[in-house]
Amino acid sequence: MRTKLTPLLDLLDAEADPYQILLWASQSDWGRLLGRLSDEHEEVTHELLDSFPSHLKHVQNLRKVLVTASILPARDEHLDGIPPWLDTLLVTQPAHIATLIRPYASWSVLRRARGRSMRRASNTSVRRYARARILIAVRFLNWLDEQQLTLATATQAHVDAWLDEGTTSHHRLRDFLRWARSRRLAPDLDVPWIRPRDDPHDILDDQERWRLLRRCFTGEDIPLHHRVAGALVLLYGQHPQHIVTLTRSHLSTRDAHTYLTLDQHPVLLPPPLAQIVQRLADADSFSPRSVLRNLPDTELLFPGARPGHPMDDARLTRHLNVLGIWIRPARNGALCSLAGDLPAAVLADLLGVHITTAVRWSRLVKRDWTSYLAARADSGRGVPETWSE
Repeated sequence: MRTKLTPLLDLLDAEADPYQILLWASQSDWGRLLGRLSDEHEEVTHELLDSFPSHLKHVQNLRKVLVTASILPARDEHLDGIPPWLDTLLVTQPAHIATLIRPYASWSVLRRARGRSMRRASNTSVRRYARARILIAVRFLNWLDEQQLTLATATQAHVDAWLDEGTTSHHRLRDFLRWARSRRLAPDLDVPWIRPRDDPHDILDDQERWRLLRRCFTGEDIPLHHRVAGALVLLYGQHPQHIVTLTRSHLSTRDAHTYLTLDQHPVLLPPPLAQIVQRLADADSFSPRSVLRNLPDTELLFPGARPGHPMDDARLTRHLNVLGIWIRPARNGALCSLAGDLPAAVLADLLGVHITTAVRWSRLVKRDWTSYLAARADSGRGVPETWSE
């Protein structure tokens, strides 16, 4: 083994089960890839791994293991993995399209995504968001080529025709056209917003929501992590993609009460939920056993199969669906209930939802807290501390 790879030996749990190490050496895809790369290259680097397709699981696993062993520097894979993906995409595109897309991707899409990641840890949705906007811009430019048009000669009628040909995903083009217009690369072209409905119809009624909550609290036949995740959706309207990022450090206790930080402020958990959350935190990991030890994912409440990665949020969603917890109506029911009890500003601050979303829900339940907050601000009392709990 090359000297720079020797820290990996400290992560191999050979003392516990040597047979697993033998299986890993002979059958693991990422283990065999490591052997091949160490034979063919003096050093295994991020750039070397970037030369492989980014969707290959064993490449992702190997990268995470090497980062964990401090052989490779840590990086945000959700964002730092986009530039090599972009290079692979643009190498197949005409030069004039690549010339337009590269600055848009680098200085608009990725710049804003990195700004958001400074406020909240990035996740798979951030990567999907960035890639979707880049891909839709590439498809539109290819369509213009087919019509023998350029971005500068395109008219609103051309944009409308392209929108009519596709699905609602075509409306993501709005971001690219605004960027191009601001740099005088395109005329004033408009893509209308697809506005969310003011009155959503798929809201889980309270009776069914509480029935499902009781099942999450008491259903010992259900895996514990499914029960906790389901309760967080039904009670606080949390997205699975956020739930899987929760760690033991988000939990705290004070005066025999248990708190869970969902965004910036600790939320006081009701006793039935506090009990199963604490059980989950104290339990051994439910993820498949790895040949590696001393991994940082031991802090994750929802560890995934890949070393150091949380559980896949799409997989968690499927498990909750099997339990009868469908994410959209369950979240809508929870947010509707919370908006009836809390001002929009507090709801947004407590759960990490956008203030516009919180205001929409407050209006839906016919509660207007504006005058109340203004009165508190005038009196100098501010928001009650108990709301942050």
